[in-house]
Amino acid sequence: MNGREPNLALQHSAPVQVLKYLLVLMALTPFALGLPRARAAGQITAADVIERGEERFRTLQDYHCKVELEAKKGSRVETGTCQFWFKQPRMLRLKVNRGSKKGCEVAVDSAGQVRGHQGGLFKSIIRRMKSTDSRLLTIRGTSMMGLDWGSFFLKYHAAALRPGASVTLGPRIGPEAPYQVQVSYPDRGMRIREVYSLGASGWTIIEGAIFEDEVRVEHVTFQEIKLDTGLTDDWFRL
Repeated sequence: MNGREPNLALQHSAPVQVLKYLLVLMALTPFALGLPRARAAGQITAADVIERGEERFRTLQDYHCKVELEAKKGSRVETGTCQFWFKQPRMLRLKVNRGSKKGCEVAVDSAGQVRGHQGGLFKSIIRRMKSTDSRLLTIRGTSMMGLDWGSFFLKYHAAALRPGASVTLGPRIGPEAPYQVQVSYPDRGMRIREVYSLGASGWTIIEGAIFEDEVRVEHVTFQEIKLDTGLTDDWFRL
């Protein structure tokens, strides 16, 4: 009996020791995991932000949001608000709720056909259009067909490849503040700066801006964003 008691004690103590080890490991794990994450977050680059944004965009099926627009050219200022819908791979629809084009509606279907109508008395007349149609352009010549986030990422890469371009990540005022990727380059004797703001949690584009010699000439914000709402292809046929 006495010879077996130590073995019995060991059998009971072994699970206890393992349990203590697991408890200690569980207590330390958040700290161990937190350190690399905190370090990685502190070292994030502009390229990292764009990459994460593009990855998020590729995983989306569709989204819907409100878009606020502002464009300046000389003394002229154009503003507007529209509802915007997007579905992969590149179906989109927008309806202008405020501005000089109020009531206008345009859609691109799964076949790439662009159709639209004006507001007011002509809203029932739907016609095929080109993406370069003057009725779809701001006073700066920017097409509203380029409001999808995929087009914004393409614009970023084109700007980053310009001669003399520099890409930086702007300072953040807090952990919940958006990331601001800035691309600056010389053009026509001016210094152009493009800003792309991505949300820190959803990694979606929430704001874009273009400055000419630090004067803001284009500004877009994406608000009330709803992701993967289950939009059908029929929604993009006018």
